[in-house]
Amino acid sequence: MFVFRTVVWGIIFLFASLIVGPWLALQFDASFPVLEFGNLRYAGMALAALGGVLALYCAGALLIPGKSRPAPYDAGGSFTIAGPYRYVRNPFMLGVILALWGEALITSRIVMIAYAFILTWSIHFWVIFFEEPALTERFGGEYREYRDAVPRWFPQFRKYRG
Repeated sequence: MFVFRTVVWGIIFLFASLIVGPWLALQFDASFPVLEFGNLRYAGMALAALGGVLALYCAGALLIPGKSRPAPYDAGGSFTIAGPYRYVRNPFMLGVILALWGEALITSRIVMIAYAFILTWSIHFWVIFFEEPALTERFGGEYREYRDAVPRWFPQFRKYRG
């Protein structure tokens, strides 16, 4: 039940942040000029695809019993790490952020860049002030060891073996 709830909230968050939020931001776009990014828009397509795949993979990884349960609101029993969580602490959120910045580059709109900036910082502060303290309180030294060994946003190239 808790894994299902986590996946449902993850899908709602993906939908809200990558579809509803950009749509709302673009409603305020009429008075702003379109930026000219040229070929950088292709990088935006790659970012959006990479971020979307990463976020969906991480959401799917939560469905596998006994695997990764790093969400503070998921009441799984033990702290285990699998998949991309061995390289970066927040791969789901990183996927959302990459997809969002990809959308901003693709649309070439000032309001999308502003939205991406605001949502990126909101996610960052949510992770720092809610998620990490909740996980530290719940898992104690086990999570502190993981937190000290694995970077928050920029993946490392060595696998965490904890």
